[in-house]
Amino acid sequence: MNTKDRIMETADKLFYFQGYQTTGINQIIDEANVAKGSLYNHFPSKKDLGHAYVKQSSDQWFKGLEKELELWSDPAEKLLAIFSFLEKYAKINQFNGCRLINILTEVTDQDDQITEMVVAHKQRFRELLYQITTKIDIGVMQAREVSDTIYLLYEAATVDSKIFKDDWPIQLARKNAEQFLNQNKMPNNQ
Repeated sequence: MNTKDRIMETADKLFYFQGYQTTGINQIIDEANVAKGSLYNHFPSKKDLGHAYVKQSSDQWFKGLEKELELWSDPAEKLLAIFSFLEKYAKINQFNGCRLINILTEVTDQDDQITEMVVAHKQRFRELLYQITTKIDIGVMQAREVSDTIYLLYEAATVDSKIFKDDWPIQLARKNAEQFLNQNKMPNNQ
């Protein structure tokens, strides 16, 4: 593994499980076993490393989600598969929540670029859900409301699974999403 990858792997682990604000550059240098100059050669500041972390987290999350969605052909099943993905993701990550929301809550108004990156990530997810929803026979006018409701169920399940350190919020969100989808499907022959 090259130096930059070691730095990113270490930063990912520390920022996610320990917190962005409580993780210092010296700890990253020590745990990645790199020279200070090497870290600063790749990331001129902790802020730059934080931005790279957010970008990498977003890219990896979408890659994992897209892999999950490829398993399904039916659009309604794809929408519900996001909850299967979340359940796997939550268990692998010890129910520690969304990397992007976690760092956003730490930097709040201190880093506009991280805020913009997180908003762009969430908007991209909303748009993906909307594109899938438009392929379901629910009517064009309802597609945004249905996709945003599923988005909100997903986000709430992410937060509550972190709070309770359990997957029941994800399972309940999936059940509610399925019921909501069924209620909004258009009757046949209309």
